[in-house]
Amino acid sequence: MSKQWACNEHECGVVITAADLDELVAKVNQHFTEAHDSYELEEMIEDAAIDVADA
Repeated sequence: MSKQWACNEHECGVVITAADLDELVAKVNQHFTEAHDSYELEEMIEDAAIDVADA
């Protein structure tokens, strides 16, 4: 089961899917660095992550 997270920043809406939570945290923080010049706390990513079926 993969993990998915959706960005809640104003007018962003990026959805990120990863194989596991560690990969998701890395991808989300890469997105925040590139798109928002910021970062997201790991705990916030974990709380917002949902399980999705593997493709």
